[in-house]
Amino acid sequence: MALSTTALRDLPPHLRLLAWPALNRRPGLPGVAVRAPAELAAAAPSLTCYSGEVGITLPAHTVRPEALLTAPPATTALAEPLRLVSTLALWDEVVRESGVYPGNIYLASERSVALLLSTAHPDGGESPRPVPLPELLEQLHALELLYRFPVAYKFRGAHGRERQCRINGWGRLLFRLLAAAPGDPYGIAAARARLSGHVAAYRDAYRRGVDAARAAEDGSGERIWAGIHAEQPIPVLI
Repeated sequence: MALSTTALRDLPPHLRLLAWPALNRRPGLPGVAVRAPAELAAAAPSLTCYSGEVGITLPAHTVRPEALLTAPPATTALAEPLRLVSTLALWDEVVRESGVYPGNIYLASERSVALLLSTAHPDGGESPRPVPLPELLEQLHALELLYRFPVAYKFRGAHGRERQCRINGWGRLLFRLLAAAPGDPYGIAAARARLSGHVAAYRDAYRRGVDAARAAEDGSGERIWAGIHAEQPIPVLI
């Protein structure tokens, strides 16, 4: 007997990712059923992720739903979002451990996220039908695993298309579950080594950008934006 259907947004954010394959019109995880409003059938999956009408049913006798996130089927079905979440969390940790910035660091744009992914995973690891990165980021924002919003006015001095983003506490919780999975199926150790080496090589450039960002005030505008990112291979904000 299956558990009763639960509103997706009533689940903790990291468990909402169990619905991700079905929301992207892919084969779902075994035993996981997702119900979405018919009027959203042709909409971008990110819009469906925001809907309070989406329901999810987990397999019968599920005691620890978290285990479904690290079970072998998830390694394939959730490869894209799990890789992105783990890479954002690793970046946060590496930047902090290196002394570049003691808090949580923001990626300055979708381009920054793409550069981060290619640095951490030079082999790519894309699926045959990858979700476009801006759409994937918007989905994870809708599921409340990261923060994503227009670049702060004090950095840009105007509205632009860039969206700064960073992992949040729920995303970090998910990362800890992935990092504890036996056999490191998500390549976390190798990605950590690559990012640690990258930050060590460019530490001074990142520190200068962080210092410039700390000094930014409303009205700083394009001058401070360019100064922050002049030397950073992966542009960041604070």
